[in-house]
Amino acid sequence: MTNNDLQKIWETGMTSAVEWKLNKNNYYEKTFAFTGAGIQSPEFGGSAPAAKVTLVVAQYGDGKFSEVITMYPATG
Repeated sequence: MTNNDLQKIWETGMTSAVEWKLNKNNYYEKTFAFTGAGIQSPEFGGSAPAAKVTLVVAQYGDGKFSEVITMYPATG
């Protein structure tokens, strides 16, 4: 994937209506609809094309800023 592809995924995730959830590592994450970001794992998704992406971010400062920790094709 190119930087432009990653930027598009990030922008889609940041504007998605899906709510952020705080995970066990104190990062915020959400899984949202997005096609073309890869394939699901053979174990959990049977190597099918991914229709969703999980975006994980760290919030810092006064909460108006965040940084991407990871993003990956999601199962389901």
